Amino acid sequence: MNDAFKEGGDVLLTSYKGKKRVVKIQGDRIHTHKGYVQVGDIVGRKPGLIVRTHTGEEMFALNPLVVDYIPKLARRTQVMYPKDLGYMVLSLGISAGFKVLDAGTGSGAAAMVMASLVKPTGKVFSYDVNEESIKVARRNLERVGLSEYVELVCEDVKTTVFKEFFDAALIDLPDPWGTLENVLRFLKPSARICLVLPTMNQLEKTYEAMVNLGIIHLETVEMFLRRIRPFQGKVRPESFMTGHTAYLMLGAKVLKENV
Repeated sequence: MNDAFKEGGDVLLTSYKGKKRVVKIQGDRIHTHKGYVQVGDIVGRKPGLIVRTHTGEEMFALNPLVVDYIPKLARRTQVMYPKDLGYMVLSLGISAGFKVLDAGTGSGAAAMVMASLVKPTGKVFSYDVNEESIKVARRNLERVGLSEYVELVCEDVKTTVFKEFFDAALIDLPDPWGTLENVLRFLKPSARICLVLPTMNQLEKTYEAMVNLGIIHLETVEMFLRRIRPFQGKVRPESFMTGHTAYLMLGAKVLKENV
């Protein structure tokens, strides 16, 4: 984690005011909003250093984390936000060794976060019906070095006969109620399930399907994120906040004979 920066690798450049960007270390210069940084000032040095742009502005050169990649991932569909992903993985209880179903690969953001938690002995099985989404997700996962912990499959989870039993499941699809019956068969008892739902209409239909199938509804939440400007003499909230992105509906599998 603290190895020296190498040409071809990634670096997180961030300013004093928190503006940040993950960039590839290549060529002679790295361009930022505060001017360019000489690649020679970074290569061979350890993360955590301060570099100067050609305009004299100081930037911090750090190791990028998974969360730093998410806002700028290549994507075909709406990416899940870190504020939702954090609550989701805690609520699903994902940890090392877990086998997790990810229904609706999209950009691979959720698979990326879950893979970072299940490694080195666990795996995320990510399904999408769109081959282009699978290709995009594969590139994103390879960039952060997590592709070996994710199996990408181009199939419909409504009808797939899975080869695994899952410790947890994430469903991020337009009509998740149609997938629940098949997914439920391959969840271990007490396994948690999270459904990502943009609209109230989807919430209602999904809740009805959960009740009919005997899935326990644990909670439905909506997360908001407001950043603060902590600068001396002018501490205040940012003018804009990340409001509604999706509702998270959480449930758990119970044995049918007890329902």
